[in-house]
Amino acid sequence: MSSTLLEQARMGHEELEQGVGKIVKLLSTETKTHKQKLMQQHKVLKEVHNMQATARKIAAHYHDTDESRKQEITSMTGAEVFGSFYGRMRELREYHRKFPNLYYEPEAPEQDVTLADDPQILGQFTGEEMYGRFLDLNALHTKFINLNGTKAVPYETYLSLFLDFAAVPQNVKNKGYREYLSGLLEYLAAFLSRSQPLVDVNALLKAGEET
Repeated sequence: MSSTLLEQARMGHEELEQGVGKIVKLLSTETKTHKQKLMQQHKVLKEVHNMQATARKIAAHYHDTDESRKQEITSMTGAEVFGSFYGRMRELREYHRKFPNLYYEPEAPEQDVTLADDPQILGQFTGEEMYGRFLDLNALHTKFINLNGTKAVPYETYLSLFLDFAAVPQNVKNKGYREYLSGLLEYLAAFLSRSQPLVDVNALLKAGEET
């Protein structure tokens, strides 16, 4: 069943209010473990994204580039008001005649506003990452020790030197090394996005490039 543009806008504003309420409840919930903090940040970010999508729809409604909103308001006034009203009523009756058993199930008030584990969020991490507590550099370690000119150092040794770029011999810094560095940057940026989702990673990267 299609709703009017004005009703869609009203529902959009209501969704924004509900989103704010969910975020307030999430942020006011005490977090006692690392996993709960992770759930809190990811679920807040999810609500922010939902609200942004809704706000874009509302903005498009008010911009009214095709003047459909203006036409709808016009149809509610003047000589056409009753024709529009009865036309809408016929549409509603026809819809309910086709779907007589349809009913509205309101959204559960507690949905997405608890810090309960979410498999989709936890599934973003490997076992070694322990839900964002530790880095998993095993794949990058393998790439590093396979570069021409590097030594096959143990993983534990690699962890102590992988950020010491000045210690890497000059003869190692070739195309393969640049590809390795690109992979390292990509992993670290993605890890930060997953482990601290409310941090603006792009802003950090941009600031790093400017320094």
